[in-house]
Amino acid sequence: MKCAVIMLVLAACAAAQEPKKEVAAIAALEPAALVTGGTATMKIRGFKLKDATEIRFPKAPGVKAVVKEKKDAGQVNGLDNKATGDTQIVAEFTLPADLPAGPLEFTIATPAGDAAAKIPVVAASEAVEEKEPNNGFRETQKLALGQSIVGSINGERDVDVYEITVKAGQKIRATVTGGSAVTMDAALTCYDARGQFLASCDDAETRDPVLSLTAPADGPLLLCISDAHDKGGEWHSYLFTVEEAK
Repeated sequence: MKCAVIMLVLAACAAAQEPKKEVAAIAALEPAALVTGGTATMKIRGFKLKDATEIRFPKAPGVKAVVKEKKDAGQVNGLDNKATGDTQIVAEFTLPADLPAGPLEFTIATPAGDAAAKIPVVAASEAVEEKEPNNGFRETQKLALGQSIVGSINGERDVDVYEITVKAGQKIRATVTGGSAVTMDAALTCYDARGQFLASCDDAETRDPVLSLTAPADGPLLLCISDAHDKGGEWHSYLFTVEEAK
């Protein structure tokens, strides 16, 4: 009996000392969303991606992707690569025009296993390009309800300001989806035309903010996107959508 117990203890110790096998995983995407009917260059950052062999789309066979580059990844604003990943790939994604909008599932095949993720897809008819400068109340970018912008916080303390026109009592919902919950912590703040604070949101169910409010008067509302920690640059892409709430 004692021998059996000793053997079990030794086996448990050996299992505890055995190093964990690293698996492939995705930590960040740039840009944070794709638009239907076009080709886009995607940067994908994570773990064990340097030996990626292909990208598959299990629920959207019409989408194609070609890996163009595989390399080690540098640091992101001083963040530890143990959190952000130390490898990245660059791939060319081609999306058909009739691809439904919504989350697109994809898998990166590697010798260390498959790494899976989702990226939002926006219909071309609803997508608007970010235009700089849009860094203040005097340099806003106008946006209509129902439109989406794939933008980026370009540097430290950068703020992107968007302007929508509403009617008094109209309910709106604004959503920011970052390309990574690790590298970017987006914040969303709303002001009226006089620059008076109305509402803000840092985190909702995730680190991505969702802001719902009722317009207090006819006229413009100013919606400001920033990083909650005043960070910016590479890997700070976002998808911003503003719509009338039901």
